[in-house]
Amino acid sequence: MSYTPKHAAAKQPSTTGRRAAGVLMLSAATVGTSAFVGTGAAQAAATTTAVKSALGWNVWDRVAQCESGGNWRINTGNGYYGGLQFSYTTWRGFGGTAYASYAHLATREQQIRIAQNTLRVQGPGAWPVCSRRAGLTRTNGMVLGASTPTTTATTTTTTTSRTASRKLVVDGAFGPNTTRAVQKWVGTVQDGSFGPYTRRALQAKIGAHQDGWIGSNSVRLLQVKMGAPRNGASYLDATTVRYLQTYLNRHVL
Repeated sequence: MSYTPKHAAAKQPSTTGRRAAGVLMLSAATVGTSAFVGTGAAQAAATTTAVKSALGWNVWDRVAQCESGGNWRINTGNGYYGGLQFSYTTWRGFGGTAYASYAHLATREQQIRIAQNTLRVQGPGAWPVCSRRAGLTRTNGMVLGASTPTTTATTTTTTTSRTASRKLVVDGAFGPNTTRAVQKWVGTVQDGSFGPYTRRALQAKIGAHQDGWIGSNSVRLLQVKMGAPRNGASYLDATTVRYLQTYLNRHVL
């Protein structure tokens, strides 16, 4: 079962607020690298503070968790690419090809920059389901999205720490390391991709219906399995993921 795309390909603008409004109408000058230049040092400083306060897990990570299981490198062949499930037309229309030919070949930070470009024009409706689940707005999408000057150093330190301790950092981010730990737990190939096979194996592990979609029932049964509070989440929210990381550290790693 492939991921259900929630971010549509670019279309002509309309009064109904359809996704990807205006993409095909943008000229090369509009979508060039100079069209969406950041606001400078002040915004970078605000971004750094906001990201640190969010412990590295921001609104775009929540959107990606909903769209793709948090896999920024995903390409299932369904015509949508990367953590935020860009179509090629939308990716190209908002300047993504300045970074890579397709979204899944770009870094997380580059995908977020193009998502911000999309958000400026289309608003949260570009991700009609996942924006609501993640709490994405025009305001927090622009503040929390950009990379920070400490990204490289933090990543290096975290990777070294995880390699040395073989434990997960309990940060609520369902990234490749957490995915591999889940895959070890449920007995699937540990490739770091939270795809349909891994999702069904997880559902089998917790006694859920094996449909490959981690919705409210699967989350509830996972919470029961871990002894975590049942908070009514309809996807793997940050709180549940923190409990999951703690559980995996104790029982799997």
